[in-house]
Amino acid sequence: MKYTFALVGILGSCNALAAPLPSFSEIRLGFETIDYNESLQDVAGFGQLSQSISVTNPAVRQLSYTGVDDEWGFYIGSAATISTEIDTETWSLRNFGAIQQNDFKVKANELAFTAAYNYHSAIQLTFGMKIFTSSFTRSNFRFVNPGATDFDNALKALPRDEGDPVPRFDLPGQAKDGDDALQNNPASLVPVISVTEDQMGLLATVGARYDSKILQPNETISWYVEGELSTPIYSRIQNTQFETTTLTESFNGWGIMARAGVRYQLVEHIALMVGVDAYYKERDTVTEELNGRRLRVPEIEYTNVSLTAGLQWSY
Repeated sequence: MKYTFALVGILGSCNALAAPLPSFSEIRLGFETIDYNESLQDVAGFGQLSQSISVTNPAVRQLSYTGVDDEWGFYIGSAATISTEIDTETWSLRNFGAIQQNDFKVKANELAFTAAYNYHSAIQLTFGMKIFTSSFTRSNFRFVNPGATDFDNALKALPRDEGDPVPRFDLPGQAKDGDDALQNNPASLVPVISVTEDQMGLLATVGARYDSKILQPNETISWYVEGELSTPIYSRIQNTQFETTTLTESFNGWGIMARAGVRYQLVEHIALMVGVDAYYKERDTVTEELNGRRLRVPEIEYTNVSLTAGLQWSY
């Protein structure tokens, strides 16, 4: 009998240590740094056209967890850019160097629904869906010489059939005849010209999360770490340069997310917390033929790293 009581006591202790994660909500404010890179292979036969830029924006991160039973629960999370920083973007073409500069700003939002299975001790397996959107605006276009002039001369020297228009290096909102000089001439630009692109992806996700609060629910300090892989089931791109055309694609990229954080329990149900969230995504080049025109959206690399602090309350 005493062994039976001892066994019951041990099992009871194990259950207490591995108590289900309580339901909670959290909100964090801070800053995100977005690195955005585009590249387009073999532009007019002259090689790769590419750019790279980094901006820092104020951002918000929200997450809530609802426990269904001892084994299952689900997360609803969101991330959003509060306001956008404007920086100078430089485009470079292989063998010509820098050819164009413009102002650039970017923002991103996401909404995620994730199911969680309490797999073992403090480890949860997660899988779900995420809607990710990003939007950038380019404006104040200008040539960078001598690269722009060299590229323009190389375009004019390309072989063409008699009667074909002379190919030129044009900025958005600007068009030149075959004998016009290449120059930064604001008078030839459409007033307040800008190019905007909206990107939307429906992502499938799978990952894992470790939370020390499951093992030690009464500790003053707790921490968590999480990783996730994703792929776009469906993506849509709308660019003002393509007028009313919408480009769509499926399974044309991948992404990885990692987050970690520390909580300090102020009172029974409220904790202060600091968290780091990091996202990396790639999207392949999207190409579509429309009325004899070949539309191409460059390959994209997107990185978002945020440092935020806020409150978590459990219930």
